[in-house]
Amino acid sequence: MSGMSLRGRLLLWMLVPAGVMSAAMVTEAYVSARSLVGEIHDKQLVSTALGISEYVVGSTGDLLPTDILALMTSSSGERIYYRVTGPDRSFLTGHVDLPMFSGSIPEEGGVPVFFDAVYRGEKIRLVSLSMLVAERDINGWVTVQVAQTREVRDRLTREAVVRAILRLSITIGLAVFCAWIGITRGLAPLEVLGGAIKRRSYDDLRKIRHEMPAEISDVVNELNRLLERLKDSIKASQAFISNAAHQLRTPLAEIQAQSELALREVRDASDRDNLEKIVESTRKSTRLANQLLSLATVRPETRGGLTDAKQVDLNDLAARVVLDWVQRQKGKSTDIGLEKSASPALIHGDPVFLQELVNNLIDNAIEYGLEDVRITVRISVDHATAILEVEDNGPGIPLPDRAQVVDRFVRLPGSKGSGCGLGLSIVREIAEWHNAGISLHDGPQGTGLCVRIAFPDIRITGN
Repeated sequence: MSGMSLRGRLLLWMLVPAGVMSAAMVTEAYVSARSLVGEIHDKQLVSTALGISEYVVGSTGDLLPTDILALMTSSSGERIYYRVTGPDRSFLTGHVDLPMFSGSIPEEGGVPVFFDAVYRGEKIRLVSLSMLVAERDINGWVTVQVAQTREVRDRLTREAVVRAILRLSITIGLAVFCAWIGITRGLAPLEVLGGAIKRRSYDDLRKIRHEMPAEISDVVNELNRLLERLKDSIKASQAFISNAAHQLRTPLAEIQAQSELALREVRDASDRDNLEKIVESTRKSTRLANQLLSLATVRPETRGGLTDAKQVDLNDLAARVVLDWVQRQKGKSTDIGLEKSASPALIHGDPVFLQELVNNLIDNAIEYGLEDVRITVRISVDHATAILEVEDNGPGIPLPDRAQVVDRFVRLPGSKGSGCGLGLSIVREIAEWHNAGISLHDGPQGTGLCVRIAFPDIRITGN
């Protein structure tokens, strides 16, 4: 019953007692029908025995005429056999091989004794009736035994039971139908509650205010309290992230600035080598801290939903990000280009996180690329889908490894750079947040890597 629905459980607990009661009622109907039919046929059997005894005594032992025997048979619907014995159990007339009653006959006359037996391969019901006769040819106790087959009485019993089963089946069927309707209507508030819970998400922690029956109102109250505690926990987590961003980034930036300043002034080769290691470690720690904070910010349980979502043109957003990276890479052998779509592609999203997505893609391409890295940021529109691609000429990612590199802290063996395997994970989180799909492909001429983000259901405007 662990996987059974609540509706099924309620019906089962109703049907099991109903089934037991039905079995008891069918048994009672069988016993009552058997007793009633048997009583009626036994009275007919006694009447037949009295009629046979009067004729036999009156005729001084003659056989019962065939027409009278046929009349008795047709009136009862059963075949009739009889045997009449005189004083000292001497056979007078009838069927000589009819089974005799093996018990003791009551001393008082006129008391019928009933018993069952088998005669000529058929089940029969017999009555033994003794009477005192004082006639010229017969003087003493005469015993009349009349047998009747059981076909009709058994058939009537079966028909009575079948009718009882039919009535019970109709009654139980109607009861189950009414119970199903009643249970469905009774469980309707649970379906309403389930729908309200299903509509809740990390960015919708409002209380459930639907009117509920008293039996589940306590559950709803506890659920509302849980939602309140969850909301407080998310607020505390967001506050911690904000404080951590300030507490981590500022000291790391100061360490990096002072290390670079000391590196420019140092003259000793050994000290210079040590300072270069410190600067490199500081840069790596700064990048790791920034990525960890970005990852924590975009996680579903902490980001609070698209609260700052607005209409964003990917062309304009990509242009700002590329321009910022071009300025940051001045003096280095880094070529970053932008290819815009012919028309603005307006999507609904958070510009801050979309900018973070593009930043991570470009940063990954630089971090893991060649010395003379060439990066192309491309925006295109395909029907109602805006596509953002960041393409580089680096070593690329083998096809079998592309499914796992979007997971957190995954770095391929032999990879260059100081990354920690979070860049593509952040990109995937932001893409999924915007209901966008992410896929990895080979770069131009089969070299490098092309990361494609597809934003569906956009609104396209002309120039």
